[in-house]
Amino acid sequence: MEKLALLRSQLTSQRTTQGFAKFPMSTEEAFVFIETALRLEVANRGKTFINSDELRGHIYQIAELFTKPTSKFGILLCGGVGNGKSSMMYALRNLISRLEIPNNGTTSVGNYTLRVESAKYLCDEIMVRRDNLLTFRDLSMLGIDDLGEEETVIQNYGNRQTPVIDLLSYRYCRMLFTMVTTNLTPAQIRTTYGDRIADRFNEMMLILPYRFPSFRTPQPSGSNVT
Repeated sequence: MEKLALLRSQLTSQRTTQGFAKFPMSTEEAFVFIETALRLEVANRGKTFINSDELRGHIYQIAELFTKPTSKFGILLCGGVGNGKSSMMYALRNLISRLEIPNNGTTSVGNYTLRVESAKYLCDEIMVRRDNLLTFRDLSMLGIDDLGEEETVIQNYGNRQTPVIDLLSYRYCRMLFTMVTTNLTPAQIRTTYGDRIADRFNEMMLILPYRFPSFRTPQPSGSNVT
C-alpha cells in the first residue's frame, strides 16, 4: 500500500502542464481590468466601445478563467467578422504583459506573455522552415488570430502537411494555453479541421460565441448590440 500511495503522490505531483497566467486579484477585479483593457484597445483602433450584457458575460467568464481553478487551458472566440474578437485577444495580450505575472514553467523564464500571430502567418512561417514550428509550439501562451484564413492542408513535394493542425495538436497534448479567434462556426470548425481538433477544442477551451454585428459596418440609426 505504501508503494501505491507513493506512486499516487508522484503521479499527482508530476507536472503535465506549464499552466498559464493567473491574475493576482479577485474575479471581480479581473473583470474591471479586462474591460478597461478592451476599452483602450478599441479606442486605439479608432472605434467606439459598445457594451452589452452579452459582452459583459464574456468578459466575466474570461475573468473567471484567469482567477479560478479550471480544467480549461484556452479560449475560443468564434463568430462573424468585425465584432471585436481580435480586439479582445490583443487587449488580453496587453493586460498580461502589464501585469508582469512570474512564469515558473520548466521551459520558460521571466513573466508570462501572450504572443499573438495570425493563423496564416504561422502557417507560412512553418512551411518556409519546418523548424519554425519549434518557435511557436512550446510558448507558454499563444494567440492564433483568424483561424480558417490559412491553408489547412498543403501539398509539399507530394507530402501532405497540416502545419496549424500539428501546432494545435501539440499544444493540446501538453496542455499549453492557446487562444483562438475565428469567423468559423463550431460546425464549420469540425468540417474544416476534423472531429479530433473540434473535440479537443471542446475539452481545452472556453468557447465564447460572438453574435454582435460588425463594428466596421455602419449600423442603422437606433440599432443596438444585443
